[in-house]
Amino acid sequence: MSLRLRIFVFCTLLALLPALPLTLVVRDLVNRSITLGLSPELQAGLTGGAEAARIALRTERDRFRGDCAALVPLGDEIVRALIAGEMLEPQLPGNALLLDRDGDEVARRGDWSSAEIMALKDMTLESTEPLSFPRGGDRTHLFALLNPEGSPALRLLISRPLDPGFLTGFTHVVEAQQLLAGLNLERSRLQSGFILPFIGVYAVVLALSLLVAALLSRRLTRRLGLLVDGTRRVGEGDWRLSLPSSGDDEISHLITAFNAMVMRLERQRRRLTDLEKMAAWREMARGLAHEIKNPLTPIALVVQELRDRYRGEDPVYGKFLDESGRIIEEEIDSLRRLAREFSEFARMPEMNRRSVDLNALLRDLAHLYGSVAVELNLSDESVDFTFDAEHMRRAFSNLFENALAALAHNEGERSIAISTEVRDGHLQLEFADNGPGVPAEIRERVFEPHFTTKGSGMGLGLALVRSVINLHGGDIRLGDGPGARFHIELPPARPPEHEERT
Repeated sequence: MSLRLRIFVFCTLLALLPALPLTLVVRDLVNRSITLGLSPELQAGLTGGAEAARIALRTERDRFRGDCAALVPLGDEIVRALIAGEMLEPQLPGNALLLDRDGDEVARRGDWSSAEIMALKDMTLESTEPLSFPRGGDRTHLFALLNPEGSPALRLLISRPLDPGFLTGFTHVVEAQQLLAGLNLERSRLQSGFILPFIGVYAVVLALSLLVAALLSRRLTRRLGLLVDGTRRVGEGDWRLSLPSSGDDEISHLITAFNAMVMRLERQRRRLTDLEKMAAWREMARGLAHEIKNPLTPIALVVQELRDRYRGEDPVYGKFLDESGRIIEEEIDSLRRLAREFSEFARMPEMNRRSVDLNALLRDLAHLYGSVAVELNLSDESVDFTFDAEHMRRAFSNLFENALAALAHNEGERSIAISTEVRDGHLQLEFADNGPGVPAEIRERVFEPHFTTKGSGMGLGLALVRSVINLHGGDIRLGDGPGARFHIELPPARPPEHEERT
């Protein structure tokens, strides 16, 4: 299973882990809330309140009917008093309205509200009973209909209003009871109505979490994949690889460290390659020097003996012999110088590291090669750096000689610039001249032994410079112009047991 899939599965399990217990907790809370709202005590209280209200309403209705029944024998007297506008004894149990058979008003007693008048339209007033209680109308009044025996053409309607507070309370109790009954019927739907939205919201949050997890895992594994691919490419020999790094997280730091490691490995590989090449060239130089020096002395002795033994009187031949001997001796001297250069290149002196002021050494050499303008920009920062002064003087002398040879054909000002600075504990040195520079086609070969573009010399100067810098654990490379520009990096001092000897 890939790392990306494992991260995604882990995030999925981590997101799903609280789902079941959280759903159960929410369901329990919903059940408790509904149970508390629909408790038997509440139902019993509402039922008792509704029943008490019904009993009170029934009692009030029975009292009204009893009062109206007591008025039946007095119907004719009440009609006459209403028509005459006289006082009634006993008092009526409510408002009275005298109507004819067509429903028109004949007389009234009391304040009839508009609600009572409107209620008459919904009543059935056709009863012929001495006392009846018509249906219809509103529920805020009690009505009674009397048919007086002596006035068959008239009807007496009596109305008594109910207590508004009582009616409102009764209505609320009945409505609450009905609502509670409806909630009981819809209990399961209520539970689903709370739980399903929660599950839906949790599902959306879960989907977003998984999407973020997928994006994060993809980003993480993609960058780790770059590291894996980079490691493979470095293993296959791509020493110039540099992975893109952005951000300030741990993966970015790891990529930065990987790039730095590849750069160090490339430097070490190049240094080892140079040392191997240099060792091979030294071995070859040692053999050539030996093969060249061996016959030189016998040849010189033979030439000298030929010149000493000639006793002839032929001046032409004597002159020819002297000229030939001179030419042979000059070539022998040239071969001896060549053998000596090969020997010096093949046999590096023993390293003798000690603390030496590199700035002072550079100033001495600048003064020594005063035939050109030398600009020094040296750092005063203290660095614990030890090196072999003789080796380093020889290396920088070769750089000066190489620069002078390149500046020989300059028509204008000839100058050399040397600068140093301390960066990350390492000494960074730049040696540059304003000469024609190094052509692009030979830049890769300038440090090879026996490679030169000059008419004289063996092409060992820059090879010796690289050898000395490498022996001190440093690195030298050719930078970009104008002119020839060499960048040298030297590490700080190392313990004596790590000093290199050759």
